[in-house]
Amino acid sequence: MGVSVVPVLFAPSASASINDIIVGVPGVEIPRACDTAGRTCHVMVRMFGADYELPVTVTVNGKPLSLERTDYPNYGTAALQGDWRPPAKGTYTFVATQGTSTKSLAVTVTEGLDTGSLSGLLPSGSGS
Repeated sequence: MGVSVVPVLFAPSASASINDIIVGVPGVEIPRACDTAGRTCHVMVRMFGADYELPVTVTVNGKPLSLERTDYPNYGTAALQGDWRPPAKGTYTFVATQGTSTKSLAVTVTEGLDTGSLSGLLPSGSGS
């Protein structure tokens, strides 16, 4: 009696991974934190791995953030980039998810943007 051997093949698991999340002030040579409400900040999420091309979701405090994606197939990486403007002082949590990989980053905004109000330049009180 012959024995039939059937090889069992295991498919490799998905290996996409979020490398990091970077949030900072654009156009500054020395990296500067995004800590001022109303100021434009640059957001970058970098991915790598065999399945780097899988979709990625990015949220800020649970709300979706739309970023532009660039794939680098020769290097097995991709990046999402775009601008974000914190609306007020506080802590904002960025969460990036790709497949089973998730990374998060908390950004604390401690300053308010000077709105340039003219109220201090106008006379107050009433004349008689």
